Amino acid sequence: MTVKKRLSIYFRDFGYKVIRVKYFIMIVVALIMEITTLLVFLLKSENILDFELFTIAILYGITSSIMVVLAIGVLVLMKTDKKRDKNKIQTLQEFKRDYRTLTRDHSYEINDLVAKFDTENSSIDAKIEYAILLEEKYDKFLEEFSNLKVPSFLEYACRCENDHLSKEKDFYNGFSNLSKREFLSSLSVQSEIAHMNFLRELNRLEKNLQLIV
Repeated sequence: MTVKKRLSIYFRDFGYKVIRVKYFIMIVVALIMEITTLLVFLLKSENILDFELFTIAILYGITSSIMVVLAIGVLVLMKTDKKRDKNKIQTLQEFKRDYRTLTRDHSYEINDLVAKFDTENSSIDAKIEYAILLEEKYDKFLEEFSNLKVPSFLEYACRCENDHLSKEKDFYNGFSNLSKREFLSSLSVQSEIAHMNFLRELNRLEKNLQLIV
């Protein structure tokens, strides 16, 4: 087993332990509250010695029963959390697969046109023609991306990528309409930032989910 794999397993297990600690703390706090309540009840009695052993046993039994119920509830919550996060990972992987498929369907033509657009320096008309074609390609890409099924926890990431594709479309539309260089440069920077945010958010989500599952 590689060091990288061992570290991955360690941090994943550590993350799940953190979740278990959260529920363990819940049990401990509940236990302290129950014991405190029992002690206060006993101490407020006029004569604690007058309490029958049977009565104290009942109070202790009630406290113990409540703790058992809490413990079972915590175990159920842990199992539910783990299952929910596994479902999120599966949903994330399905989204990434659909996104890769969509990107593969469009990337060849877009990259080819971008290369021609970037290297065309002899004719402004030819460059504008490439820009018009790229605007159409990004418009189609954006339309199909917007139709992807997006779970709620991926909404921010998808907004970033949607913004990236929109800015790319606006860039080539602006170029074909002879917009100012400063405006086009601003669109290019915003597009790149949006796409980086999209990739960063996907990576963050995947790491966080793997840590606790």
